[in-house]
Amino acid sequence: MDAEPEYIRNMLLDVLSSEEALACDAVLLSGGLDTSIASEAVKLHIDNRDDSKLRTAITLTIDPQQNSLANSNNLFVQEPQDVVYARRIAHRLCLEHHILTPTLDELLAGEALDMCVRVLGTFDGMELRNAVVIATALMQAKKLGCTRVLTGDGADELFAGYSFMHSMNDDDLPRYTKNMVKTMSFCAFPLAADLGIKVWSPFLDPRVVEYATSDRGGLKSIKVGEFDGSVHGKLVLRKAFPEVISAARKKEPIECGSGTTVLPKLAELLVSDSTFQQEKREALEKYDLVVRDKEHLLYFRRFRAAVLDSPEALARMKRYGPDDTCPDCKFRLKDGSSFCNVCGLYPARPISK
Repeated sequence: MDAEPEYIRNMLLDVLSSEEALACDAVLLSGGLDTSIASEAVKLHIDNRDDSKLRTAITLTIDPQQNSLANSNNLFVQEPQDVVYARRIAHRLCLEHHILTPTLDELLAGEALDMCVRVLGTFDGMELRNAVVIATALMQAKKLGCTRVLTGDGADELFAGYSFMHSMNDDDLPRYTKNMVKTMSFCAFPLAADLGIKVWSPFLDPRVVEYATSDRGGLKSIKVGEFDGSVHGKLVLRKAFPEVISAARKKEPIECGSGTTVLPKLAELLVSDSTFQQEKREALEKYDLVVRDKEHLLYFRRFRAAVLDSPEALARMKRYGPDDTCPDCKFRLKDGSSFCNVCGLYPARPISK
């Protein structure tokens, strides 16, 4: 094994032998590389692994046959793949595997979506398509009596898991990664806190963050390259744990792996053009806020009830500040960010070159 993969392998095995890791009693098992490494390392490679409390895996997948409207309009290009890999991992590790198969209607009108909108303070479609999967899984963990949940958060941000990072050079990628560390956030943490449980990710350990942003571990050649015949991000992680089931799996966003990627297309079928135009106009006139498409409208309805029509909730969010506000929704932008976490507008401020 090369020096860098061996270095990060030993580091992660050390992180995953910590009390925080061994206290995790469930894993949100997407079946991607990150949760594959985290769960398989805890169960198969750590000395005294019997001390680990990890017994439960939770995976959410959309059944293409459950929604007649989506099915009849051929919205599903392929079956969601998370469950395919997650089944193999759970079986290998002898985990009690809970596969959640909510309908699309339940995700668009259920308790999990309401919690996401309320807790995260957003009606951004990209965020909610992913967050509703996490929220549904965390709610199941709570029902099962789990108290500390293992995730793979942070690996994509730190190790160039996103495809747009692959074209960056050895000067731009470390700079971008360091900036991302300053602003990155993960919905699992506030959602879990709202439920009274905790989440933990080995990739957010300070030692891993320091390595991934250092001169030693920050180079593109460490993070992006060929593995098993294809070019991947997170190369050093794949080389460090070539034996895990998802070592060669391509990166898929949560919405693709779980199947919620069809929600924008479903919204187009659920909302008529006349209704969209009417409610879009009302949102602008009454709330001074831009609704951009039909999926956005479905989430805005929830946001309106949870935030805009609630004086207490609205008071907690900064709107109409003197500067740094989103032109579409008028909520305060995060310092240094060109992305609006509330409505999802990008760019919400000019991008400096």
